[in-house]
Amino acid sequence: MASIEKYQTSADVAAEAARSAITVLQQAIDTFGEARWVLAGGSSPMSAYKIIVNEYADSLDWSKVTAVIGDERAVAVDSPDSNWGQVTPLLFGTPQTSTVRGLRPVTELGAEIAATRYNEDLTGLVGATESAPRFDLVWLGVGEDGHTLSLFPGHPEFNEGDEALVVPIHNSPKPPPNRITLTTKALTNSKNAVIFATGAGKKDALALALSEKTLPIARVSAVLEAAGADVRWLFDEAAAG
Repeated sequence: MASIEKYQTSADVAAEAARSAITVLQQAIDTFGEARWVLAGGSSPMSAYKIIVNEYADSLDWSKVTAVIGDERAVAVDSPDSNWGQVTPLLFGTPQTSTVRGLRPVTELGAEIAATRYNEDLTGLVGATESAPRFDLVWLGVGEDGHTLSLFPGHPEFNEGDEALVVPIHNSPKPPPNRITLTTKALTNSKNAVIFATGAGKKDALALALSEKTLPIARVSAVLEAAGADVRWLFDEAAAG
């Protein structure tokens, strides 16, 4: 099921994403004894991570949370282009949150090796009766072209028939050109997803995604819905238009 929620500002979106993340992760811990979270890069998720650190660091047993990254650039972790390198020092930089189990892709070894090894890491999360890892919370950003993760419109490597959980991406329309990304298959056992739909620059792509449902963000949302996930599109006024 998908819902569209409108908030006044991107800060309001970040606050709601942070608040609801704590609720979802705690519910997963209560149900499964652990929680699994797919992280996203980008300005709106970064604002939400700051709120979590400042307001909710004491709200969870973070040692029961496993974090993975939805997509990553094929760069060293200390590169300013690294999602992992930007997100995790902030999010897991407190004494409370430092106990998170983080599965970092070895992107400094290149996209091909990183994708293969990350696929192996995530396959280790797949239960005996499952075909994909159980992800309790998936955070997704949206680009001005409607891409999400590193799945780009019209790009040959966006293939909903992928059997792998992670694939390498080459010749990305946005620099840097080499990346890795979760596939749609990787999301087929997800429970909850939040789509950060913020900023005036995203307005046209988001309108197209919701009306024609052809852009990657819409196709990924459809995959999540088909899997039974609760999908929330969190719009600010600028993106809603």
